[in-house]
Amino acid sequence: MILKRFAPLLAVAALFALPAQAKVDFASKGKSLALEIATNPAGFLYDLHQMSESAAPTRVGRRLSFDFQMIPTLLPFTIANIGGRLNLLSEHPGLPQIEVFGGISRLMALSYLDTTEVEGSINGNHYGASVVWSAHSKARVQLGYEVSTLKGKVEFKKEPVDVFGTKLTEITVGAQERFVLVGAELLRGNRRYLFTQMGYGLQTSKIFSRVLFVGRVFQWGFTVFPESALVIYPNWGFRIGF
Repeated sequence: MILKRFAPLLAVAALFALPAQAKVDFASKGKSLALEIATNPAGFLYDLHQMSESAAPTRVGRRLSFDFQMIPTLLPFTIANIGGRLNLLSEHPGLPQIEVFGGISRLMALSYLDTTEVEGSINGNHYGASVVWSAHSKARVQLGYEVSTLKGKVEFKKEPVDVFGTKLTEITVGAQERFVLVGAELLRGNRRYLFTQMGYGLQTSKIFSRVLFVGRVFQWGFTVFPESALVIYPNWGFRIGF
């Protein structure tokens, strides 16, 4: 069902984690990834939830920004999401920019399935605060703290879902982590930025890193989870500031 349909896409995404000269067996690699995800679906969904989080700081001169991630969250995994950042204090000599941020996510696929076969909900949220200061006329440094949560349960009521021999009767997610965030922003042109960020989980030692190219409206890049079944995830979404 849900996870089984992702196998072809996962096989293609696996190319990011392999040397360019290697010969790739798409079917076997997709099957291997699907099996890893089937053994830890909660971890996989939590990674996708983190893809939806607001990351890049509010631009200089802006007070408020909204983020909406499309890939790999809403398409094709149907996780609806929205995040935002509020600039509480703009940067002044001797004082950094101070902002708060947060957002929500929801696994929308469950809303369109037959409840006689599948029932449940999975919802997430994140919130935190960060300080940003200029290290150069075209570079800023970010230091932040974030709480990221994903909770819910899905039951396959009629029969288990068979994912390459692994049978799933339910998926239970109860993940919460507190991250310390360190980032850097480089101005590349008129309203175009390169943003990098690394996060370290204080409870589970989970780590991740992001690279984002932020434009006037769109932002794209990739996120790396070294311990995830799918190590590298491409990102693409929208960003609007006021």
